[in-house]
Amino acid sequence: MKGKYVVGIVNNFFLILITIAVLLPFLWMVSVSFKPTNEVFQGGLWFFPTTIVLDGYRQVFEQTQFFTWMYNSMFIAGVSTCGQVVIAFLAAYAFVRFNFPGRDILFYFVLATMIIPVQALMIPTFITINLFGMINTLAGVIIPYLASGYAIFLMRQSFLAVPKELADAAAVDGCGELGIIWHVYLPAAIPAVAALSIILFVNHWNEYYWPLLVLTDEQKLTLPIALVHFQSEGFTEWVPTMAVATLSTIPVLILYLFTQKKFVEGSTNSGLKG
Repeated sequence: MKGKYVVGIVNNFFLILITIAVLLPFLWMVSVSFKPTNEVFQGGLWFFPTTIVLDGYRQVFEQTQFFTWMYNSMFIAGVSTCGQVVIAFLAAYAFVRFNFPGRDILFYFVLATMIIPVQALMIPTFITINLFGMINTLAGVIIPYLASGYAIFLMRQSFLAVPKELADAAAVDGCGELGIIWHVYLPAAIPAVAALSIILFVNHWNEYYWPLLVLTDEQKLTLPIALVHFQSEGFTEWVPTMAVATLSTIPVLILYLFTQKKFVEGSTNSGLKG
């Protein structure tokens, strides 16, 4: 019993250290956003502001199109996430439910897309959307990445845990394929859908290079790109930059707080059965 008690203390100690290491950059970001400019790098390890000012936030709201950029980020992240989840859901259902020629080979091709770096596809993708006239449009940011090999893989792994007898019983009762999806697979996949939605939303919300490559109009920029608004060659206005960064984390935090339980459940249960 004493050995287990010591192991528990050691584990908790390391978990606390890891938590502190993860939270420190976030706390520094929030702290700087409330500091006067001349105190940004003062104080050593004690980085909490001695004087709380809102000049950084005032600069953000007065000198930038913050709410327009937030809307663009919300629209891109929301539509991209919904599109990827729906396409992944239907594709995963087809891979699990139907036994068609070449199914396994096709799924291996889907898995192969996960090992290709996104940066390697940016130039050919950019050329493609340019041919379709979608440069400097939100559609040009969203459409090329609506199909995700990772999302299809995660949903398929979740569907493998659903007994086929349930789907067969629903078919015997007169359900078509849409009925089977709605009454059998969707209820079972809600935790996985919630976890996948949060992961995809955060990825799209934080995406920087692809929107930077596609969007040129200042009215259509997203918040990650807006972070460089207060940066010039050799100089960065840290207070308003950290204010933008702090504000940009709020929607993601709210989303996670409302879906935390499903996210943990989906992350635990998905992908365990191959």
